[in-house]
Amino acid sequence: MLTRNSKLINKKFIQYLIPSILMMLAMQFGSLLDGIIVGNMLGAEALGATALVSPITYIIQMPGFALGVGGSIIIGVYLGKRDLVKANKIFSATIIYAILISSIFAVLGIFISKPLALIFFDSINTSSIEYAYEFIFIYMITDPIISLALVIGSFMAVDNNPRLSSIYYISANIIKIVLMVLFIKGFNMGMYGAALSTAGGYFISMVCFIFYVRSKSRQLKFTFKIKNTLKDMKECIKASSVSAINLILTAIQMFIVNYFFAKWIVADEDLLVFGVIANMVYFFDLIIAGIVGLLPTLCSILNGEKDYYSLKLVVRRIYLITISMTALITIFILVFPQFYAKILGYEADNMDYANKIIRIYVTSFIPYEINKFSMNYYPSIEKNKPALITVFLREAIIVIPLSLILLKTNGILGYAMAQAFNELFTVLILYIAILLYNLKNKKYKSIFLFESLDFINLDFTLDNKLENASIASEEIAKFCKDNSISNRESQVAALAVEEMVTNIINYGYKNNRENYIDINLKLSNDLLLLRIRDDGLPFDPTKYEFDESKDYLTSGIKLIESMTDKMTYMRILNMNNTTFEIKLGGH
Repeated sequence: MLTRNSKLINKKFIQYLIPSILMMLAMQFGSLLDGIIVGNMLGAEALGATALVSPITYIIQMPGFALGVGGSIIIGVYLGKRDLVKANKIFSATIIYAILISSIFAVLGIFISKPLALIFFDSINTSSIEYAYEFIFIYMITDPIISLALVIGSFMAVDNNPRLSSIYYISANIIKIVLMVLFIKGFNMGMYGAALSTAGGYFISMVCFIFYVRSKSRQLKFTFKIKNTLKDMKECIKASSVSAINLILTAIQMFIVNYFFAKWIVADEDLLVFGVIANMVYFFDLIIAGIVGLLPTLCSILNGEKDYYSLKLVVRRIYLITISMTALITIFILVFPQFYAKILGYEADNMDYANKIIRIYVTSFIPYEINKFSMNYYPSIEKNKPALITVFLREAIIVIPLSLILLKTNGILGYAMAQAFNELFTVLILYIAILLYNLKNKKYKSIFLFESLDFINLDFTLDNKLENASIASEEIAKFCKDNSISNRESQVAALAVEEMVTNIINYGYKNNRENYIDINLKLSNDLLLLRIRDDGLPFDPTKYEFDESKDYLTSGIKLIESMTDKMTYMRILNMNNTTFEIKLGGH
């Protein structure tokens, strides 16, 4: 009996992993360099000011970030289900609402930037107020550019263009750093220049959108129908809720904690150390964010397809890589905390104080990345509750009281301890809750909530040898016979496999290397659903017009289309996905 292997999905995993890592490496390294440049060119006071007002930037970035993540999840699910019409509606509605909401923020920025800055600083600390005001003001008025960039960047990745998405973010962050140095050093624009460089980088790099529009593998198209957008947004809002609530609660808890930090912690050294540890997340997410960032793209599509074999493979691999990489970085900082502090501009005769706080704070990052995994993974498989539990625990229920108590009693050392306990307790509570749920509901398995199959399933992989076409046909026929499918319907399914596999092997590959084709046949109620997936040259059999005098090898495709009840095609994850529906007893 033929079996499924992971070779085709592994190939796709690597093809998506590398651009995702490079993209997030650019974004996180860009954010880390922001701190380095601000700390070294404008001073540690400017770095501390931007760290304290960071809750405001979380809210400002919410339209683009939350809608980009939520929209890409729902679009991925509909692409997996091969519902391109619905995917296009979500695509269009998300872009419209991201621009509308961010435009409101831009207008508000003119009036509320100064009051927001004054919240964190008293009137005596005029230089810090000015740094904070300039930072908030520029971020707010340029929010439409940033939001549009985050949304379309997310959509390019899920729409067969992960490399272009990666190129866009990489170029945006390179340009941002160049502009930041130019604005601060060349034009003496101070914090205005530092903040403006972000929007400038994204705006100039929008030239990549032209290549996306012209891409042959692009599936999504913008359809502007404003009256229907709110209805189309309901699913997107639901999928975006985890990211949106996370950003809001993060902003609230950071606002509360940072407010009291500014009131209770008056030592300049503590403010400098706070700026150092506040930027540590960028150091960790240089690589790890790119790995976790694959979850919404890959898992939403595989979940929509109900390809549970590939889903399990991808999720477990991402989880293992995430924990392993985080552990390595944690060990490095535990051993060399002074190295990390110095690259952010922190210099002191006695580094022991800063090293102790950094070492305590860094222990939070293994559970932090696990929690981040949860917030990205569970919405991708349309299960928001575990992600929401994680968000509420780590951003409100645990962290706020714990941070205030330990901050009051132990200063910045207590703040670092609170973050470590918060992340650890959140992981433990969530996983205990999931395990108890699995014991009660036998449908799900493991902490990943894998579903038991609710259909009879045949799943196998072929390599691109021509003799495998007839072998696949025999396997399909045997499966149908074992499950009491009629001879006619069995013959149609077997013929469909043989014709499609033959065509793929003959025309799909330019090289002579070994390639793989995944075949899946589902028997659910009164329907046979056959899916054939390959990573050969793009080929849509539903639109192919052939000349019988020349293309006799592909003429069988039209015969199959006439014999089956429905044939659909979609290019997903840069693979050809052709499906055939055969209604049992329908002829």
